[in-house]
Amino acid sequence: MAGTLLLLRPPAQAARLQTALASLGVASEPFCVLDTVADADGLAALPALARVSHWLVFVSPSAIDIAWPVLADKLPPGVKLAAVGRGSGQKLQAVSGRGVLYPDDGNDSDALLALAPMQQVAGQRILIVRGHDGRAQLGETLAARGALPRHADVYRREPRQPDWARLIALLRSGGLAGLVVTSSDIADALFAQASPEQATLLRSLPFFTLHPRIALRLRQHGVANLALCDGSAGALAAMLAN
Repeated sequence: MAGTLLLLRPPAQAARLQTALASLGVASEPFCVLDTVADADGLAALPALARVSHWLVFVSPSAIDIAWPVLADKLPPGVKLAAVGRGSGQKLQAVSGRGVLYPDDGNDSDALLALAPMQQVAGQRILIVRGHDGRAQLGETLAARGALPRHADVYRREPRQPDWARLIALLRSGGLAGLVVTSSDIADALFAQASPEQATLLRSLPFFTLHPRIALRLRQHGVANLALCDGSAGALAAMLAN
């Protein structure tokens, strides 16, 4: 299956995935419908909260991109790190130079919560580094297990108009391989910004996503042509080769 993938990720993440796909011979382009904007107040409070925590849990690559630079030289060595999803975990491990707890399989809170260290957390202070109102389930489950969770909301998501003309040009030339959607928020933002005609067009296109919950959200928007993978460059390339 030849063609160009459109990457519906925040700009920095889309650029990294585009580079990784190019190294595998897959053409792709950013098609961003949400941007991540740092929250100055949340970042200012972060180092003090982190220093008194037993665990820091990063919920997304955006949380790592935005928060780690303000923590890198301020975090005591005894504070443990965790991340939701293998991609985020490997990224945090690379930028921090520390060990990171993350699931080998699964890209959601459930997969992280299933790991043994996250089940024996009574009395532990766990700081969840996230965007505004993100991953409520994570803190709720940890609290039910006796932990003392807090949230550091270090960014917010803002709509960004994608290049609809480019999408249509690729489609007309037969050069569109599909759209990669990595969160339910992105799925909602895509259809919120689409005109009725654009929404109808989207529903006819192939989508790739990394979790059944995101696939369900896309189906609720009327998308029928869906494929699941872990969202990595290698998995996407393998799907396109079949």
